Amino acid sequence: MKKRLFVGLLAFFALSLLCVMSFSPSAEAKAKIRYHVDHVRLYSPGQATIEGHFTNDGDSTGYVKWVDLDLTITATNKQQMWAGVGIRHYVEQKVPAYGIVHYNYILKNAGIPEYHKKYNWKTHTNTKWSNKAG
Repeated sequence: MKKRLFVGLLAFFALSLLCVMSFSPSAEAKAKIRYHVDHVRLYSPGQATIEGHFTNDGDSTGYVKWVDLDLTITATNKQQMWAGVGIRHYVEQKVPAYGIVHYNYILKNAGIPEYHKKYNWKTHTNTKWSNKAG
């Protein structure tokens, strides 16, 4: 009777451990990539250079597919110079686990002004990535 109870408890423990390991979110290797805008530069009319970097806080390599950008540019007197929402930029960029990859691109829109004085910018990004290339 005691041997049967011991074998039953041992089997229950093994099954419980197996379930915890297989359903645990930390057991699955996954990337977690975000794009951070470091600076916005206005050199010529109709375009802005977006300088930034991707960070991968996940424990596996990931591949960036696209970045959506919301951008507002204001002069130092608080007057809005230009704004855009949901501006999609397609990317093919590999980002290693726990890595940082610098990435700059040019945003083109006829409404973006040329401006050489001081200005402020505010951004929000949404990054689409995958654990697989392609």
